[in-house]
Amino acid sequence: MKNPISFFFFALLMMTSVFLFGQSRNSLEYSIEFSSSQLYATYLSKKITVEPTVASPFIMLSGFVEEENFKGQFYFRTQIDAKSEWSDWQPIQLMTEGLTPNRTVYFGGEIDSKTKYLHIKSVTQTPTNFKLRLFAPGHSDNNETAHGRGGEVDCTCAQPDICGRACWCPSGDCPIDTTPEPTVASHFIVHHSAGQTTSSDFAAVVRSYYDLHTVTNGWDDIGYNWLIDGNGIIYEGRGQGLQGAHFSCMNQKTIGICVIGNYENATPTTEAINALQNFIAWGACEEDIDVQGMDFHPNSELNLNNISGHLDGNPSPNACSSTVCPGVNLYGLLPTIRDEIAAFPCINDNSSNINRLLENEKIEIFPNPNHGNFQVDFENVAITNIVIYNSIGQTIKNYNNNLTNSFFQNKTLNIKSEGLYHLQFSLNDGRVISKKVVVF
Repeated sequence: MKNPISFFFFALLMMTSVFLFGQSRNSLEYSIEFSSSQLYATYLSKKITVEPTVASPFIMLSGFVEEENFKGQFYFRTQIDAKSEWSDWQPIQLMTEGLTPNRTVYFGGEIDSKTKYLHIKSVTQTPTNFKLRLFAPGHSDNNETAHGRGGEVDCTCAQPDICGRACWCPSGDCPIDTTPEPTVASHFIVHHSAGQTTSSDFAAVVRSYYDLHTVTNGWDDIGYNWLIDGNGIIYEGRGQGLQGAHFSCMNQKTIGICVIGNYENATPTTEAINALQNFIAWGACEEDIDVQGMDFHPNSELNLNNISGHLDGNPSPNACSSTVCPGVNLYGLLPTIRDEIAAFPCINDNSSNINRLLENEKIEIFPNPNHGNFQVDFENVAITNIVIYNSIGQTIKNYNNNLTNSFFQNKTLNIKSEGLYHLQFSLNDGRVISKKVVVF
């Protein structure tokens, strides 16, 4: 005779359609099974009990099916407690931002952190490998602040204050990609984050996007190079000089900037637009991009405005998705944004002596890009100081003694972390020459 206790637990397991398969301090993952529902003329999960998480302003809901190009549609509803009414059914949107190998990804957005129960609904028969992920980003500290670039600037348009990775993820649980792809940008691609972002804790929102992109999507890092919130704070994603995952599989030679919010429904704040313009002005000056120009983008095979929206890539034969991003209310502002940036005094300032070498002068960095070790070769210039900045303006190294030819002979400068760096050379006649180096 079979052990009755073992049989009881086996039967209980077979009756349950939701299995918790992973749990950590900030996240919960469930494997969902569906059964046919005559009441809803569709397929419905059993009621999911949400396990406690860390205290958090919201919980981010996402999921994926372990199958590429799955065509199903999913919805969710929530209940705060057993006495509360169920919410209306909300769609779990199909994610189409880029390739997600071996899976089809869905994004539900923010739900109330007090949620106790969930239902998931499918309008088509679904395989038993739908994974639901709930991520609690936790509350942000009030003293997390953005900071500006230090020392001399290498462009007449100053870099705005930046909330770097240590600012929005002070726990250190959001590491950068260890195998980044360097790129030299020719186009800015403007995005919105879509979904329903209702939290005012934007650092937590950025942490939730990092989790969505790295865990649910399976990417190496957050997809955007930069993000901007409704208060005008700029957040470092992958940063400058590194290829993101944001432009429908055509990411080379682009800088992806996401304005947090859904601008199919809402209107971007003045603070967000001002921050977007200030950042693009600095980035255009750094990368020598004509903000009112249109250039050929090789990966999309399209002539694109140098400041474009994500949806401008839709006609490309190489696009892996179609989108309305950055939403009609933000996309419609792009012509004005281009014109207003072009009118910035720093964009039109041709009097600066920054980055001006004479015909017989030379400062070169080689190899570039590199893996962190590189040399400097120069001719007919007298260098008094070299400062190396990272992409958010922090000083990494400072050389100011004995900068003669003998200093550079067989001298290898070393940078340990991947990213875009700026080498600022001060000359004895007062000129400041800036060079970029990509470490990957």
